[in-house]
Amino acid sequence: MKSFVWPLTLLSLCPALVLADTVSYQQTIAGQQLKLQLEGVSQKDWQARLPEFQHWLSAAKAKDPELIKLCELWRAQSQQSYSCRLGAIAQQWQQAVEKQVLPDRVELRRQTRAIEQLVVSETNDKAVVWQLEGVANARLLDEAAVLLKSWFSGLKRLELQSGVSRLFWSDRGSAVLSLGVEQALLQQLELSSVALAQTETADARQGYKVSYRTFSPLLKPSEGWPVEYGPTATVIAKDAVTAYVLAQSLAVLDLKQGQQLTEQQGAAALLKTDSADWYATESWYNYLADKSQSSQQLQISYQLPKFSDGNYKRPYVSVWLTDQQKKPVRQLSLVGQQSRWYQELSHWWRRLGRKNPEQIDQIAGATQKPGTYQLKWDGRDQQGAVMPWGQYQLHLEVAREHGGHEHLTLPLNWQADLKPVELQGEAELGLVRLQLQSKDG
Repeated sequence: MKSFVWPLTLLSLCPALVLADTVSYQQTIAGQQLKLQLEGVSQKDWQARLPEFQHWLSAAKAKDPELIKLCELWRAQSQQSYSCRLGAIAQQWQQAVEKQVLPDRVELRRQTRAIEQLVVSETNDKAVVWQLEGVANARLLDEAAVLLKSWFSGLKRLELQSGVSRLFWSDRGSAVLSLGVEQALLQQLELSSVALAQTETADARQGYKVSYRTFSPLLKPSEGWPVEYGPTATVIAKDAVTAYVLAQSLAVLDLKQGQQLTEQQGAAALLKTDSADWYATESWYNYLADKSQSSQQLQISYQLPKFSDGNYKRPYVSVWLTDQQKKPVRQLSLVGQQSRWYQELSHWWRRLGRKNPEQIDQIAGATQKPGTYQLKWDGRDQQGAVMPWGQYQLHLEVAREHGGHEHLTLPLNWQADLKPVELQGEAELGLVRLQLQSKDG
């Protein structure tokens, strides 16, 4: 799996926020390095509190019943895409590494489903081998932040990290930070009092190494097999537990389900697929330091006509953008989930679909009944780069079993004063309308 790893200087503060009183500290907790940085705290004050902090850390580890309850709550909220129940399955993968023999996939699936179907209560929770480390690390950050802020009244900035989870707080409002130089949407974010987490599959150094292959350390709760071809995610949320759970869930859910879950939790996510395409939830753009790059968006409205045919089947629909050289810029929507019918969208299939077959299931949504539907384009390409003003083409293609086929191409003069564009379809498409819209309203 292709991957990207946060640089060591993940939360690089601008020089204006660096203060004279700075404390850095590290301690190993349950096999993970807890790292913290405090600004606005003197070394004398920190040393006075350090023994109490170390005692608090040692006492904070042994709270399994609370962690189990938290895990089960998130298991339900994440549509069972996140589960702490797979400790016994993880042990089998560790044995597979030792023996260099892959587990039996059918038997693994049977055991996993039996574990996931178990009704867990306080009286029988010992029947499950729990994996609590990830959520425990994240919760430790949330609780440590509360504690440290209560201790140091002069605290100006706090940064905590454990595993793939990080937490940042500043008393000076938002600060501009960089999450790396590889990707435009990870550069120059404006953050304040938020937590960040990354999918565990993003670190290629981790995982199960069996028979010259490295399998993801993240197991699918539906079958106990490592996640393959799932996206990696960077998540921004109100607390470290939410960020951590969402980052792991997004590797299991398809893109649309993952984006919906992220928005439901009031979080933001940037996802990178296995084919190096990038998808951002709409709220991600709220954290960009330079809001001018994404202040305008294209609103696309299209109609699916109603037919009286008794044998009517809902259509497959694809919407995408190309530049003047007919090079694909962005896949905006794909509706229809039966793979055998994708090739009926012949123009889309030749230009995009057949080149990325493994991504189709990730982006495809359920078919739509007759009606009017809305899409938005944020002015970025599939990799998240801002597209310059200029000439583009919007494509809408519809194919319907026992019905017709239609492909509309609308010229798009992408500019700041774009006038509305309308085109009437002939059969399978009704009115299509394009207009510029401010993201603020």
